[in-house]
Amino acid sequence: MESILLQIPPEIASQIKLPPRRAKELLMKEFVLRLYEEGIITTGHGAQLLKMGRLAFEQFLARHHTAIHGNADEIIDDMANIDQAL
Repeated sequence: MESILLQIPPEIASQIKLPPRRAKELLMKEFVLRLYEEGIITTGHGAQLLKMGRLAFEQFLARHHTAIHGNADEIIDDMANIDQAL
């Protein structure tokens, strides 16, 4: 599959009251959160899209009150990894 480019028309982009770089960052985070919440992407893909490690992505999800997907064993392993990193 080829990459996907999303464009926001200038008349809408001009209404975003943020510097362009900050707006792009914020929109990407919101987009990834929604894709993850809907089960469309994995934790690994979310981390990759936001250019962060998996642990940092899971912390990002926690800050945004988003449940981590997975079975109980995967979540227990993730929790152990988080404890070790702290």
